[in-house]
Amino acid sequence: MSIPTESYEDIFEQYSAAIKWMDDLGFKLNSGRTSHYERVLRHWKDAYKTASVDEWRKRLPDILSSVFEVHDFVNIHKTFRNLPPKQLVSIVDKLQKGVNGPINVADETPQSTTDRNYLFEASVAAKVHRPEKGMEVILDSKSDTGIQIAGKKIWVECKRVTTLDKIERNVRDASSQLQKVFNQEVGSGHRGIVAIDISKVLNSSSNIFVATDDDELLESVRHMMNEFIVRYSQIWQNIYKRRHRKIIGTVFRFAFMSISEARNIPVYTSQWVMNPRLGIAESDKLILRQLVDLLK
Repeated sequence: MSIPTESYEDIFEQYSAAIKWMDDLGFKLNSGRTSHYERVLRHWKDAYKTASVDEWRKRLPDILSSVFEVHDFVNIHKTFRNLPPKQLVSIVDKLQKGVNGPINVADETPQSTTDRNYLFEASVAAKVHRPEKGMEVILDSKSDTGIQIAGKKIWVECKRVTTLDKIERNVRDASSQLQKVFNQEVGSGHRGIVAIDISKVLNSSSNIFVATDDDELLESVRHMMNEFIVRYSQIWQNIYKRRHRKIIGTVFRFAFMSISEARNIPVYTSQWVMNPRLGIAESDKLILRQLVDLLK
């Protein structure tokens, strides 16, 4: 299996289209990080062909950071670009907040993570919105996002966790927020999922992962994610068991930059994993299996 790659020109064009779409939606794009990424990609889409080795090495961290950061904006644009603006009020609100924050994710502090948290919420919505497969995002969701599938509504609370010691608190917060939604909803067709980005937990220094080839890289990441779940799953499983009966699973995302030495190309890579709640009904397992097909 290989990891899809794109040229800097392609990435720049896709990001430019996303920025134009956001501008058309009435975004206030200041001179912050979104503009910085555009400037970096605009310059290096051509400059990388003739740049000296010293110049390339000096600017590489900034280039790779920009390539990494624009990915969510591009995916959100691709998913929602054809929907009428009036349906995208919640997505616009998340994106407007998500364009702020430190330019590089590595420079985040506990006090400056909020902006990218909103971007993660919109990214989860974009990841699971597949109307052609019978799964649609609830754009006016009472939770961070919601999914309508097989006659059920799946409410989703999203968290970006930066350190291991914050996992339990974040899962508790997400579970309590979902419980408030359940209390407001009448009927048995409501379920909940907690979505957690653990990119900074597994890669706190925003390092580039290097492997001999794509197969080795993907296998090492799968192993890392599986090891994480085996080691820490009792945290969220115990929280759900006590009182949150309608929460049926936890989704984890790990996003990072990587290099496959066989091709020597740095690429954005992400791994999404679903960890089912223990003891759920067969009908809920079926829903999770449908979600897993989309997360691949």
